[in-house]
Amino acid sequence: MVRWIAFDDETAEAVVSRLRRGAAEIQHDTPVDAALRAQGPSVIVLPSSTPGKLLVARFTKYKAPEATPHITAPPRTATPVAVKKQAASMKKPWWRKFVA
Repeated sequence: MVRWIAFDDETAEAVVSRLRRGAAEIQHDTPVDAALRAQGPSVIVLPSSTPGKLLVARFTKYKAPEATPHITAPPRTATPVAVKKQAASMKKPWWRKFVA
């Protein structure tokens, strides 16, 4: 649903006469402040320094990503690792003679 908000009487009359869709609400703060306080997205139309031109700005709420909670891992304890000895009946590979 479109909601027209004007910030002076002249603009409110122009919106109502040109668009013919309901009334324009008049507020007394700045358009940017009103857009920043709005609950939903806002589009503001501002006059330009060039005659016959407009500035259109869109404002949307930015939702910062939620920080993930830091989960600490439980402390680890060192457990001895059993070393398997090679069976005496097994023959060592040829390269073991050079390595260890």
